[in-house]
Amino acid sequence: MITLDLNLTTRKSSVPCGLLGLGIVLMLAGCGGPTVTDPSRILADPGEVPARHRAAVGIAQGQLGDKETERLLRRMIVSPGYTVESREVAWDALVRMNRESLGRQLEVDLPRLDSPMWRARVCELIVEETWIEMTPTLIRAWARPSPGFDGEPEDRPERKALIAMYGEEQLPRVLVQVMLDADPIVAANLRARCWELLIAEGRRDMVVELLGTAQVDEKDGLFRDLRTITSRTGVVPSNREEILWARALCKPENREYLDEIVAIVESLPTDRRKGILEMRDLGILVGASRLDPGLLELDAPELASRLATMVDAPGRRLYTADFTGYRGSHTERLREVLDRLDWGDLLAIMVAVEALKIQPMLSHLFDHAERDLMDKGTEFGGIIGIDDRGRFEVLEFPPRIRKGDIRFEAPQEMFDAGYSGLFHFHHHAQKYENRDYAGPHLGDFQYADGTRANCLVFTFIDSRTLNADWYRHGGVVVDLGVFRRPD
Repeated sequence: MITLDLNLTTRKSSVPCGLLGLGIVLMLAGCGGPTVTDPSRILADPGEVPARHRAAVGIAQGQLGDKETERLLRRMIVSPGYTVESREVAWDALVRMNRESLGRQLEVDLPRLDSPMWRARVCELIVEETWIEMTPTLIRAWARPSPGFDGEPEDRPERKALIAMYGEEQLPRVLVQVMLDADPIVAANLRARCWELLIAEGRRDMVVELLGTAQVDEKDGLFRDLRTITSRTGVVPSNREEILWARALCKPENREYLDEIVAIVESLPTDRRKGILEMRDLGILVGASRLDPGLLELDAPELASRLATMVDAPGRRLYTADFTGYRGSHTERLREVLDRLDWGDLLAIMVAVEALKIQPMLSHLFDHAERDLMDKGTEFGGIIGIDDRGRFEVLEFPPRIRKGDIRFEAPQEMFDAGYSGLFHFHHHAQKYENRDYAGPHLGDFQYADGTRANCLVFTFIDSRTLNADWYRHGGVVVDLGVFRRPD
């Protein structure tokens, strides 16, 4: 049972918290450097040595006043080019001058710091300060991908800082308490991040128990909606995007759609139901039911056997991107990834293959890819859905922002449509002879990991041929084969 009135206490760090003395320094003692006469210029220059930055801080307070000095120091905390030592000079001064203001800045900037060494040092400094008010900030930063960090998830500096303050055994309880204490409206994103980290920490059991036992305000929309999805479908959302997905399905306008999902889930054998399904499976269940209810009666081996004849015939050529130089192995052949596919994956692939048999579907996709080829400012993308009469549809969406011919930035309207759709898709249509770029690339894998959607990518092999690939989170890809332009 989860105790909800947690009395969390921090562990005192063994690292001393001495602040650097910041008295007025007029000369660079022992360095033979010139007198600091323009502290503003010195503090604004990342190329200056830490000793001169330190000297400039004291003089700046006297010459420029606290407000301007704070502005310069806050810039040193986040601007590129400064050494860790110089940044720490700015940190020490800001802690002394206006600790609260520094905390507000870190709330925004710590999750976005792109210097791994400085990000790690900031986390250490928070521990040295025993700055427990920074707990929510550490959680927000931990939940976001860290630029330049290539270690194991458990080695993230934000996680280490929280463990140093609270202890590893207490860490899940800290996440629970922060989630329960946070304002349901103002801190909705923080609450979602706590949930996401609990799942990542392998504490799905705690999340399920929390939904069942937590005493929260009945007007708390997050818990109300997550309880609805989990109790009715058995799905436990695992990240922020899946939480938004679950909440979208609980909106009044989606009531009939959710009822349809629940009816299908309840008709499934127990081994395919609660605790097994993911959010992305729910739309596929509806699609399969509307297309051919008999598909839902097939078990995983039966689906795999059918798909083998469709997409994995002996001798069939595969078109795939070149991942030479990247860690790990990469394959898109069904038989070689079969051990990573569950029943929901196989059903999704089957629905995708059936959709690509429809001539009007292919005509629309080829037309869309042609327009993408002509537009050098963005890739094109959208949602493949299915209406209540079992007819597939291609929903096009303009990019949220145009960032070049090798990127598609999905807008929120596309996500909204995807909550009741089947697949997110985009094209690799930079040229007709584009076979070297067939299949998802690293950015596409990141998109799938973040959205946890079923995804498709269509690549021109030549002017009359598109290659199709299905992929999902975890870097799992299946090549669906090539499709000819309808005459």
